[in-house]
Parts: sequence; structure tokens; C-alpha cells
Amino acid sequence: MGYSEFELNIPEALRRELPLHFNGFEPTPLTERAVAAIPDKAQGAYLLFHNDQLVYVGKTDSQAGFRTRLGRHLNNVRHRKFLDPSKVSFKAARIFVFSNFDLETMLIEEYTSHYGIRPVWNFSGFGSNDPGHNREDQHPAQFDLDYPVNIDIDLDFLKPGRRPLLEVLVELKDGLPYLLRYETDPGAHYRIGHADMRGATVDIPPGPITARQALKLILRSLPNGWQVTVFPNRTILYKEDRIYRSQVEAITNSSP
Repeated sequence: MGYSEFELNIPEALRRELPLHFNGFEPTPLTERAVAAIPDKAQGAYLLFHNDQLVYVGKTDSQAGFRTRLGRHLNNVRHRKFLDPSKVSFKAARIFVFSNFDLETMLIEEYTSHYGIRPVWNFSGFGSNDPGHNREDQHPAQFDLDYPVNIDIDLDFLKPGRRPLLEVLVELKDGLPYLLRYETDPGAHYRIGHADMRGATVDIPPGPITARQALKLILRSLPNGWQVTVFPNRTILYKEDRIYRSQVEAITNSSP
């Protein structure tokens, strides 16, 4: 009849060819310089290695290209205990025909079949989102138990000087690679904060300062009754006196 239909099976082609493509080049250390060398907004799939072992399979999305995605991972591993960032490397492959199918799941299945074990950072909590308020007592993810956040890393983004407390809190929340949540007035946006915060000021010293030091300065500028609680994957600041089952430590105005 002189007519037929042809549909290119892109998922099957990628399932067959992409692992072979990844196998054809070596990983490179996950550094700012290496990430910056990738074309801006480039889309595709990537692999993370820890101590030369494949630990995570990921993909970009329409909002975040390789630079954004890998930059977040780099910032995250730098602020974790027991995790040496110099031991983390990556491979990234730009895919010019990028479809909506679940590329990440396909690669996880292929590498799980190849190595006989699933990449350990996938489904471990690595890169997971905010669990939400009132879920602080849920069981921490395995990645967070293995590599809890480190609030004693020097930060270089806090502006020094006598500054509004809420402004410092917002800057800290926006700059940290892990979640910082704090109490606000009922229904208020985090930039509005709590009544105790508005009008208060904090003296931020010049030079690098850790999250712990900054949070202690903030606590000392708040009325008694506020508490910083550190969890394996996040930190919260609430007007409360409470012990959480999964907390790592609690810091109050009286903490040394």
C-alpha cells in the first residue's frame, strides 16, 4: 500500500547505548572547576562515585542543568561529617534528544543488574527534600545517618557587621546546603519570621564563621526559650524546650 509507520524507540536505544557511553570515559573529581567546565544549562544524566564506587545515578530537569545539580551535590558533600569531598567524582553525559521517560530509573536498573547491587546513595535520602514540619521524629534516611550535616564548617557568605537578626537568618537559610527551618508567626513566610526576631540585631564578626557560631549569636539575641536542634540532615530553630528522638544535639542560650 506504499505506507508504513516508524517509531524510534528512544528509551530502548538509551538503555542499550548510554551505559556503554559512560563506560568509555573516566570519572573526574567533583570540584567547582570541573562543574564550571560543563556547558551552562546542559541536560542529561550523571553518575556519582565515592572511593571509585558508583553510588548515585541522577538526571537533570528542565529547571536545573548539570552545573546547578552537580554544584548542589558538591556543596552538600562538603558539609557532611565523615565524607571526604576529594573522594567524590562524577561522570556526566549530555543528551541532545532528551525525553520525558524515567532515564534515572532505567540507568539504576542497568547498573544494578551489571554490578549486582543498587547504587547505595539512590533511595538513601541523598538529595531528598524537606520532610516538612512536625516530622522531626521520623526515622532519618540512611545517607544522613552515615554522613550527618556538619555545622562546624566555615561559611564565607555571611556579611559581617551589626545586622537585623531576621536578615541574617534568611541569608543563612538561603546559603546553607542543608535545610534550616525556623519558627514564624502563624502562616507567615520565612522572610517575615517571628515577632521575637523583628527588631533584634546580631553582630556578625568579619572573616569565616561556622553555622554553629552564627546560630549561637542568633540565639543570644532572642528571648529565652528558643532552641536550635540539629538533626542528621537539617537544623531547626523553634521557640520550644524539647528533646527529639532523632536529634543529634540541641543548643540553647545557656549552651557553652
